Amino acid sequence: MFLIRLYTKQCINLPLFWCLHESTDSTVSVLIEHSVLISCFINGEFAVYVCQLSTLECVRVDMMQNENKSNHHCHLYEGKNNILIIRRAQEFQMTLQFNQPVNPSDNFQIEFYIGINTYMLNGTKIIISFGGSQTGNWTGRIIQQQGDACVVGITPSADAIIGKYYTSVAVIGSNGISRTQKDSGTDFYLLFNAWASNDEVYMPNEEERQEYVMNENGYIYQEESGDGRQWYYGQFVEGILDACIKILDDSHMPLVNRGDAVKVCRIGSAMMNSQDDRGVLVGNWSDNYSLGTAPTFWIGSDQILLQYVNKGPVRFAQCWVYAGTFNTFLRCLGIPARVITNFNSAHDNTGNIVTDLIFNSVGNVLELNERLTRDSIWNYHCWNEAYLSRFDLPAYQNLGGWQVVDSTPQETSDGYYRCGPCSVKAIKEGMLGYQFDAPFVFAEVNSDVYKYKLNSQTGKTELLSVDTTYVGMKILTKSIGGNNYEPMDITGTYKYPEGSSKDEETMKNAGRTYKAHLQYDDEQGVEMTLEIPQERVKIGQNFQMAVVFRNLSEDTRTIHGLLVGSTIYYTNIQRAQFKQETFDIVVNGPSLFEQMSVPAKVNQEIFVKVEFTNPFPFSLHDVRMAMQGPNFISYREKLYSEIAIGTSITWMESSVPTRSGNTMVYAVLDCSVLGNVQGNWAIGIKA
Repeated sequence: MFLIRLYTKQCINLPLFWCLHESTDSTVSVLIEHSVLISCFINGEFAVYVCQLSTLECVRVDMMQNENKSNHHCHLYEGKNNILIIRRAQEFQMTLQFNQPVNPSDNFQIEFYIGINTYMLNGTKIIISFGGSQTGNWTGRIIQQQGDACVVGITPSADAIIGKYYTSVAVIGSNGISRTQKDSGTDFYLLFNAWASNDEVYMPNEEERQEYVMNENGYIYQEESGDGRQWYYGQFVEGILDACIKILDDSHMPLVNRGDAVKVCRIGSAMMNSQDDRGVLVGNWSDNYSLGTAPTFWIGSDQILLQYVNKGPVRFAQCWVYAGTFNTFLRCLGIPARVITNFNSAHDNTGNIVTDLIFNSVGNVLELNERLTRDSIWNYHCWNEAYLSRFDLPAYQNLGGWQVVDSTPQETSDGYYRCGPCSVKAIKEGMLGYQFDAPFVFAEVNSDVYKYKLNSQTGKTELLSVDTTYVGMKILTKSIGGNNYEPMDITGTYKYPEGSSKDEETMKNAGRTYKAHLQYDDEQGVEMTLEIPQERVKIGQNFQMAVVFRNLSEDTRTIHGLLVGSTIYYTNIQRAQFKQETFDIVVNGPSLFEQMSVPAKVNQEIFVKVEFTNPFPFSLHDVRMAMQGPNFISYREKLYSEIAIGTSITWMESSVPTRSGNTMVYAVLDCSVLGNVQGNWAIGIKA
């Protein structure tokens, strides 16, 4: 007879082989679930040990932010907590730290959630398992396992919902499932991916991706000559990504639709204006901006979006402000986008893809009848283009590529003030039956102008002429290249050359007829004075005089002049003409000038000076100035109560550059009688 003793021993955090080799005498061991039953003879006694193995547990998750953000072209996004930002349809890596090495029999999975009520069927809950076959469109793999650490690779699907996800690691055992607690350090943002060929926003050219996704600096053209204003998009500024997500949340857009770039563009178009949904910007085309900020005062989008997050709809905007801010929204979420300017842009209120203008005859002059005329033509209008595949349209038509999206509130579309996305190719071919808003966009760039004269006695109108060339005279966007601000003429992407067979086919497709017409333009805002000799001029002697033009507007003006000199009687009757000469001159508007104390270097203080001289024959009151430069100087504002006639002011600020490379400094000046005064300077920051 021998004595049997039973021992129970906890083997916390010890590998299996340690338990099996605990005794060296005759031993029999059996693995039962997470316990090892060991029986053996020790000193003539038979003993049974029940050794409990510890349950597998994930103790730490490393999202490998720096590596992943760099690989996913998200390294420029700013933020104090260095949250992970990645793009869909591309693998990212995570390191899972367990309390013990993972055995082949262990079963764990990674779970991703977006939103509150999450379900696997609608893509708001994602489960990645590694023990067997995987379900769903997201995939995962174990890349490396060393000790108790495991590096895994996760590839989100090409149509995954964009937004903010949170992460959980679950271990499945005999006693159920244990999950890691919610940790903000494992949250991440998922964006559209222009680098992934199976993403609907895929753009094959790297130079174009750098321009239309990564470039923070832009130029918005306001004159056919190529003049305009630079604009800081600031899509990577801290808080802007959260602002863009908030815009989608404020629109009550269902999460399940946020993986569709077409729907995101359409919602964004509606939410950039506050016409009917308390969106980002309030429009104002008057001369009174006392309740907000004049549209000409904005330097870029970041201040607008951050103000929207904190205070709600931002006052005020016009078309270029809407377009610049919408461009930031699109690029920030990963959708390639650019700002477009259409010169002589028609606004077809009647929906007949024709611009109808009705005039009254007043003597020999025609005056526009504003009461009867519903259509209009803007000297320029800005909108956006987004680069999309358009899987929602027939594949055989190949209508993907650049799409018009316009957030300036002009006409409603499906009940909201928005426009697009509309295929640029469809506009060029006159295929106006494809969504969205193709007839309106077509009229903006290619409508004929029908000019009528109203008979005041009969009330009937008489067709005077039809102009087929005035609308959409030129369409410009910024050229590719970070600091290349030359305009790129893209008129040919919207329309064929006037009178060509292709143009005729397009017009036929759109159901159009056209003839010729002459359009008159009244240039205003320029004051002219003559400076004549002080001394009496004698007959037979030469004399000099000066014609002085003063630009009273905020824009550059081109003057076509005719100078005629005649001798007259004292009764003001002309006797003879002795001089006639034509001339053309360009009169620039006021501008700002910048100067730096020393060349810019990282982490070295530098002083920036902005100067302005009042060129007008009147004082300027309540003058606001602002300056900003990404990675160079934070947003600053200054108020001057008065700038007297001919007075110069100098504004100096100190800054410490934070990152080497090329950047821009933006400055703007605005007051009640003057806007669109700006200065923009390229700065090179040395390491």
